[in-house]
Order: sequence, then structure tokens, then C-alpha cells
Amino acid sequence: MIATRPIPAVTYLRRSTDRQEQSLGDQRNEIHRFAREHGYRIIGEYCDDAISGTSAKGRRGFQRMIEDAKRGDFKAVIVWNSDRFSRGDVTETEHYRYLLRSAGVTVLSVTEDYLHRDGIDGDILRAVKQFQNRQFSISLSQNTLRGQVSSVLAASDPGRITPYGYDREVVGPDGTMLYRVRFLEGGERAVFDRHGALQATYAKGQTLRKPGKECTARLVLGEPKRVDTVRDIFTMCIDGVGFKGIADELNRRGIISPKGRLWAFTTIKAMLENPVYRGDLVWNRRTESKFYRVHEGRADAMRPREESGRVERTAEDDWIVIEDAVPAIVDRETWDRARVKVLERAKAKGGRGKQTNRWLLSGVLRCGDCGHGYWGERKRKGRRAGRRPVEMGYYICSGRRGRGKTVCPHPAHVRAPDLEAWVLGKLQHLVLADGECVHAAVDRLVAMTRSCRDEHGDLERIETELAEIDATVSALLSGLDPANLTLVNDRLTQLRRRKEQLQRELRAANAASRPFDEAALRRWATERISGLAEAIEGRRNERVRRVLTSYIDEIVIWPSTKTGLLRVNAFAVGPAGFQNDTDRPARDRSCVDEVAGTGFEPVTSGL
Repeated sequence: MIATRPIPAVTYLRRSTDRQEQSLGDQRNEIHRFAREHGYRIIGEYCDDAISGTSAKGRRGFQRMIEDAKRGDFKAVIVWNSDRFSRGDVTETEHYRYLLRSAGVTVLSVTEDYLHRDGIDGDILRAVKQFQNRQFSISLSQNTLRGQVSSVLAASDPGRITPYGYDREVVGPDGTMLYRVRFLEGGERAVFDRHGALQATYAKGQTLRKPGKECTARLVLGEPKRVDTVRDIFTMCIDGVGFKGIADELNRRGIISPKGRLWAFTTIKAMLENPVYRGDLVWNRRTESKFYRVHEGRADAMRPREESGRVERTAEDDWIVIEDAVPAIVDRETWDRARVKVLERAKAKGGRGKQTNRWLLSGVLRCGDCGHGYWGERKRKGRRAGRRPVEMGYYICSGRRGRGKTVCPHPAHVRAPDLEAWVLGKLQHLVLADGECVHAAVDRLVAMTRSCRDEHGDLERIETELAEIDATVSALLSGLDPANLTLVNDRLTQLRRRKEQLQRELRAANAASRPFDEAALRRWATERISGLAEAIEGRRNERVRRVLTSYIDEIVIWPSTKTGLLRVNAFAVGPAGFQNDTDRPARDRSCVDEVAGTGFEPVTSGL
């Protein structure tokens, strides 16, 4: 007898929930039994627990497995069933199977012996099975959404993180309260019995089962301190305190936010706009469904494929509102008065219209003290009789702006015109100072492109070989004999791979054979420079902002020391860019000078 070494393999385990699915332990046991019986040695395990298989996005274990396969440490991935590997569509699933196959790794299933088969029968069975896996998820999505709509229409909470200040009670068919669930600040859930005694605490991600489908859930007033906090938020809003001021006051009191962190103005704004606090159960204000969406009270409208799983706000006509279905924390008059204050603030600040403003340094400017980004904001600078109020743009720390001085204790309002003018001046010196260097860089790009195009393959040779492959395939299929099916499949696979390679070469050769438009290439190469020139001339739009930030890696400002640092993209100043190497700033030269009107002192650049 000749002893053979076991083949190294890894296991992949996945489940969406712990209901109506084989447990991870059962999957693991079946896979290990299969490996022993078929000559495989398990050397590793990858797992995604409580994660849907409808997409590879978010499945960290799966993605890590695909990357590790490239090292060649294992030769097989064993799953309990093909739906554990993926419930995505055929295109996505076969893409990842192809990546594994390219690394020499085979996907095996404990329950499906055809999963690793080569040939026509394996291809067809895999495609059909994957289609069934996908359709199961689509049908489940529709049925789940319909059930949630029915629950809301019956004034039952459909299941979600409860709004701050509320608990969820699960009620039996006879109306008797069975238990109460309270979401804690760290994401855990505390379960209390009908007498208020703590029964258990569930970690984030663990599923808490209901006693049965006949049970319902309702929102009830939660911990008294939380209820009082909600009322204080509405009172402060009516008294004229802004979102940031309310967040700062709650942080000063040491009150923990719903997510266990410091309060932010976005949380305050969302609470003041939530109708649940006036006693209305409102559902479907936003959706992240992968397949279906609620429209006109029904879960029958498919979402476009490109919007699958994307969180989006829904139109108000599609909201489901059940009035007086929840115990109110504030009366309707108080809620309406707070709502008027919110709308007044939005109108005073410009509301959504402010999004049309273009802040050139958005996305590259951050605070060195707290790490948050800087926002652009306009402030009015006094009034004079008969004249329009003067507005000035500032860059301010979003950490201090949104969470108060608890996060960033040092105030810093940098005048936007001064900072932008200084940055543009630096870039003008680095990029546009020498026109000859600009033209030389464009000339090098054109020459490089022309040399690459001269290396394209022979069109006639490629087309001839493709025709020969098609003729060979036709001959093999016309004389197909079941006895030679394995040999024919191997030959067809070789021909298919060669044809795919030739088709890639053909596309490259066709592209290279097109007339060379040197003028178009030069226009493209100078676009970034023109965008920078437009910014210097005062133009503000999204294109100019993108061009400007492509030159800058980041700008860091430390309000505590009133210093800042500008890091420029090496392409803008390096030998391959638009500047001669000899013109690069010396290492001891300041890249952030004092900006007029801001009080920021220079620091040495890290270039």
C-alpha cells in the first residue's frame, strides 16, 4: 500500500441568525467528519456569524479566506452547504470561486457532491443551485418585510433598537406582559421579568427569541432618568439652546449618550425630529432592504440592483404612522414648539441650501488636538443700518462644533478666505511657477503613451488563432461521446482559457490601433493645472475642489498651540510631477507660514 499525505484544507462557517439554521458547532462537526473520510487535513477555520450571505461585503472571515488562499497554504475550502459559501447571485459567487480556483483551491460541500465537479453537469448544477439559494433570500426578504408591515399596522413594534427613553415589552396572546427588554449604552440588552427583576443580559449580536409568533411587542416608558433627559432636551430646545449647546450641557452633566459615547449634535437633532416622543409609532422613515421596499403600504416593489442594501431616506408618503400607539414623553404642543425651533434654525442657517457652498479644503483639513475634521461655516459679522449683513466663512473643528468643548477644549475659527488664499499661493508657487516644467511633464506623458501603443500585438495573428479555436470547439462538440466526456471537458477548458487570453489581447490591440489623438491627451493632462488656475482666480465648484485636494494630502491645525502643517502630494513637487527636483523646498523650510488674520505660526513641513 502507498500512503498519501492528507490534503491541507480550511473550513468556512456562516449563519445569518441562530434561528432555523444549522448551528456553527453542527457545521464544524460535519465538516471535520467529511475531511477525515475524504483524506483532508483541517489546518484553519474562517467564520462569519450573524452575517447575511447575500453579498460578500461585510463578511470579514470570507474576505480574509480569499486573501489567504493566494499564499497557497491550503488546497480546499470545505463548507457544510453551498448556501453557507454564498447566497449572492451567480455572477458574484462564480467570481469568488474563480479567485480560489486561480490560487489552486477547490470549494467542497458536505451535502452536495457536485459542487467541485468539472464539466457541463457540474457547471449547470452549480448555477441552478446558486439561483435557488438566491431566490430563497429574495422570498425571505419579501415575507419578512410583509410581516413587519403587518406588525406596525397592528400597533406592534416590529423590532429594532428602541428610541432613547423607551423599553420594549413582549406581550403574550392574552395581553399579559412576559418580559421587558432595555438597550444599554454599550449595545447590550438587559431582560427584566414582569416584576422588574433582571433575568439576563445579552451581548451585542446575540439574538433574543420571542416566545412565539402570536406574541407582540410594544414600546413603554423606560428608565426614569432617561425619560427626564428627553424632556430636558425638548425644554432646552424651546428655550433657544442649539443642538451643540444641548449636547455640550448633557456632556457636562456626565450623562451617557444612547451609544455609550459623548453626545453629538446629530443625535440631538434626530431625537427632536422623531415623532415617537409625541406618542406616534412611525416606521419606514428609511430603508436598507436588499431586495424589496415598502410602497403604498405594501412590500412588493423591488429595489434597483445598484441600491441594494444602501441606507436611504424614504419619501414621507411611504411612512407608516400609527398615532397615539406609544406612551408620549412630551405632549404634542411641546413637540410642535420644538419642531418650530428646529425649522427656524434650519432656515437661519440656510438648511439644505448650504450644501451648494463649496469649501475648497473640505476633506483634507483636520484638527490635530482631537482628530476630527474641520467644517466650513458662515457667520454674520454685525449689521449696519441700510446695509446688508456682512458674512464671513470660517473653518471650525467639527469635534468642538458637534460635541462641545469636552472633546476639543481649545476654540479655533480659521478665516476661510485667508487660509484658502495661503494654500493656493503655496500651490501656485510649487506647481505653476515654472511654465516650462509644466510643458515638459506633459511632453513626457505623451511620449510614454506613444511608446506603449507601439508594443501592441499582431491583429491578424490573434484573429486567426481565435478562428482556429472556434473551429476546434465545434468539432469537439459535434462528435461528443459520453465515454470521452472527461477528456473533452479538459480540452474545452484549455481552449476556453486560451480564447479568453486572446480576446484580451485583441481588445488591447484594437484600442492601440485607433488613431492617436495627441491633442486630447494633452488636454486631459493639463486639466488638473487648469483647475488649480481656476481656484486661484476665485472660481468655486466641485470640480475645482477635487482638483485642489488632489494636490494636498492633508492640512493639520493644532488649536492648542496655534500651529498648522500642510502636506503636499509628492506628485505635485516630485521629479515625476510638474516641478523640477531642484526646485523642491528645502527640508528646513516652513510649509505653513503665518496666515494673516488667523494667528497660526509656521511649522516645518515633513516633505
